[in-house]
Amino acid sequence: DHWLLCTDGRIEDFGPMESCPDVGEVIDAKGMNVLPGAIEMHIHGADGVDAMDADMEYIEKISEHLPGTGSTSFLATTMTAPIEDIERALMNLADYRYVAGARMLGIHQEGPFISKKHPGAQDPKHILVPDREAIHHLQDISGNQIRLITYAPEEDDGEFLDALKALDTIPSAGHTDATFETLKQAQALGLSHVTHLYNGMRGLHHREPGTVGFSYMSDAYVELISDGIHSTPEMVKLAFDVITPDRLVMITDAMRAQGLPDGEYDLGGQTVHVAGKEARLADGTLAGSVLTMKQAVRNMREFTGCGWTDIVRMSAYNPAVELGLTDSKGVIRKGADADLVIYDEDADLKHTIIGGKMYF
Repeated sequence: DHWLLCTDGRIEDFGPMESCPDVGEVIDAKGMNVLPGAIEMHIHGADGVDAMDADMEYIEKISEHLPGTGSTSFLATTMTAPIEDIERALMNLADYRYVAGARMLGIHQEGPFISKKHPGAQDPKHILVPDREAIHHLQDISGNQIRLITYAPEEDDGEFLDALKALDTIPSAGHTDATFETLKQAQALGLSHVTHLYNGMRGLHHREPGTVGFSYMSDAYVELISDGIHSTPEMVKLAFDVITPDRLVMITDAMRAQGLPDGEYDLGGQTVHVAGKEARLADGTLAGSVLTMKQAVRNMREFTGCGWTDIVRMSAYNPAVELGLTDSKGVIRKGADADLVIYDEDADLKHTIIGGKMYF
């Protein structure tokens, strides 16, 4: 029984209905839930395009596509590939200028500085040892837009993590065989994020907690793909209960087939077979997902019984905290960007508003 007023792309004010101002365009959200729009921290592509295409069409198409999935901003996510291909992708993204739709907030560089023991769908031929000079070079050609980087901490002698801190880039443990002790030491030096929990990492063992155990017991933010495939409903519920919404970050890890029919698609030069809700390489390895954020929201509520405030924390507020954007993103407060999504009580997405404009 409240109103919320958006003016010039921002939230101007809100309050109880008896004080509602006389305004022009009205969206009736009675009985629904108005939330800050989701911030996708880990998405490679959608609607036939991928960040590694090194083509500005990627930005145009994904920005147009994401509002219909409940996401209002995102980090364009690259992956392990020949270093020349990564450079081309980063240089293309460096030219990004916002036009419309979901806004790119920077880049998530996943690889190539990962472990050959846990490559997942990343091509092992192109994995490199973490290199201080290399990341300085890549950050430079990206226009300083690399906000988050997934790497294997056990492969680092400490200089790489120091470089990430100097570049104000969030270090994330992923595709890693790191032990619990190695990760604790890295955390003391700045490690603060874990990439797609359970997938591409050393598992939980009663004599060596591994990367999963570190995710449970540290204070790092932890990504979770709540598709029921990368993580079963039971393991999503376990992560929710142990890590809590204060540290979980809902992601899709979607590849270019998100929103498209079943078939064969390219991912980093490898063929991915998409059938139903699964995307796999020929050998059966999971290769990203076709999950959307609105489906992730429905799944999370079904798997865990969580409330809407929990969804806000995991999909919007926690990413905004990590990116240092809580003055404008991930919140409903006066002066914040009018990036909003509206879900009904059945968790069906009804509206997506970005910068005060209706996009879905």
